[in-house]
Amino acid sequence: MDAMAAAGIKITDVDELIALKIQGVTPEYIKGMHDLGLQPNADELIGMKVQGITPEYVREMRKFDSGVSVDDLIGMKVQGITPEYINELRKHYSNLSVEDSIGMKVQGVTPEYVREFHDLGLQPSAEELIGMKVQGVTPNYVKEMRSIGLKPNTDELIGMKVQGVTPEYVKSMQAAGFKDLDCDELIGAKVQGVTPEFIENARKHGFQNLTLDKLIALKHADIF
Repeated sequence: MDAMAAAGIKITDVDELIALKIQGVTPEYIKGMHDLGLQPNADELIGMKVQGITPEYVREMRKFDSGVSVDDLIGMKVQGITPEYINELRKHYSNLSVEDSIGMKVQGVTPEYVREFHDLGLQPSAEELIGMKVQGVTPNYVKEMRSIGLKPNTDELIGMKVQGVTPEYVKSMQAAGFKDLDCDELIGAKVQGVTPEFIENARKHGFQNLTLDKLIALKHADIF
């Protein structure tokens, strides 16, 4: 206990001392963190040691955020965030926050994923990028939508994916005569359950010159 006290941490509980010892938290380790201006308590020290947080890791992360906290460091290390990962992301997001970096890593956002969207001319924010990854928006999805005449922005891409607007759905709507629907209209049509089959059924019942609004009205009326 004296050695721990000399390192700058007061331990009054035997269980804490044992836990620190089991995890390999040494006075030298504590002093190293204190020298960096961190003042972790016993539980935090154990968490940092369990996750393999070293003074070098702290120094590297401080290059990106000088105010990074103990909780931030543990959260980043738990998710496997490395200085290399941050460096690559910072090429596209110069002001990337700790929270965003953790969110990206949790969702499996890779630097390659980011780069492919930028190569397509899209500049999603960090939050939008996380949303895109959560919904399964891929660069290939963007390319497919563009190949059939759409130019979705990031919000529209997320909205289309959420509602299950696939390239096949768009093509089938175009084949049914609705060639000029924009992204929002396609989302609306999908939400309302307007399908090529419904359109064909409406025409068989004698409804002609149908607009999307009329189709939605028919759908709501539940006439057939």
